[in-house]
Amino acid sequence: MTVVAIATFADEGSYLRARVRAVAEERRIVGEWLPYAATSLGAGDGEQGIRAAAIVIGLIGGAALMAVTIWSAVVAYPFDAGGRPVFSWPAFIPAPVEFGALCAGFAGLVMLFRNARLTRLHHAAFDFDEVARAAQDSFVLALACDMGADANGALALMATAGAAHSRLIGG
Repeated sequence: MTVVAIATFADEGSYLRARVRAVAEERRIVGEWLPYAATSLGAGDGEQGIRAAAIVIGLIGGAALMAVTIWSAVVAYPFDAGGRPVFSWPAFIPAPVEFGALCAGFAGLVMLFRNARLTRLHHAAFDFDEVARAAQDSFVLALACDMGADANGALALMATAGAAHSRLIGG
C-alpha cells in the first residue's frame, strides 16, 4: 500500500538537504510547498514555454490577419480609389500587429494557467495543516513510499535532514 510521508522544515537549507537526498535515493516527490520560490530549485523554468507559445501564436495570428486583409482588399473586394494600387501593404500593417499582440497575450495567459494548473479549484493537499502553514513560514516536502520499511526510511531521511515535524498520511 502506498502512503505519503510529509515533513515540515523550518529553513530552506534543511529542506534542500532533504530534497537532494530524496532525489539521490530515487524517491518520488509528490508535493513541494514553499513560502517563496527557491532559486536553487530552478524556479522560472516554465517561462520558456510561455514565451515560445506567445511568440508562435502571436506571429500566426498577425500573419493570418494580414492574409485576410490582403485577400479582402486585393482579391475579394478590390477598390480603385483615385488610381492608387490595390495592394497597399503599409496601410495593412497596424491591424495585424495589434491582433498579433492580442493573440500573444492570450496565448501567454493560457500557458500560464496550464503550467500553474490553475484550473483546478481544490487540491486535497490543502486539507493538511502542514501545507496551509507552508505559505507563511515553513517548507513542506511530500514523498510517496510503501508502507513499512520504505515509509520508515523516508521518515528517517527527512528527520536526518532536519525536519521539524514529519508523519505518514494514508494507509
